Amino acid sequence: MECRKDSLRTLKWVSGGLEAMLGIPVLGGLFIVFGTGYNALWVMLAFHIVVVVLTARAGRISKGNIVGIVASTVGVIPVVGMFLHLAAAITILLDAAFGNRIITRTHVERVEPIRPRPVRKEQERKEDHPF
Repeated sequence: MECRKDSLRTLKWVSGGLEAMLGIPVLGGLFIVFGTGYNALWVMLAFHIVVVVLTARAGRISKGNIVGIVASTVGVIPVVGMFLHLAAAITILLDAAFGNRIITRTHVERVEPIRPRPVRKEQERKEDHPF
């Protein structure tokens, strides 16, 4: 289980670094548009989906990679894509650095089911005969 957490953390560091590179104003735009012809957005979209599926199988949530999916789909808009790539990079890198501690501070291990209170015989009689 610990190996899986380390692997997911490594994937988050890689995806955060790639998102940070795509978020650099001129350099990222030139790479996306002229270098790969928008294929970098498709590759990052697939990469983010894989990371989200793997983290879901591990029982966790990767909110940064969900932001990355949005950034890859809306990344064709020049300025909006840049800000979304930067936001995705920041959230992914924070998630990789701190894990789920920063997101789920109120995590509950086990919740007890709600059981009805036992009814006394006197209350039962009063409820049966309202008059």
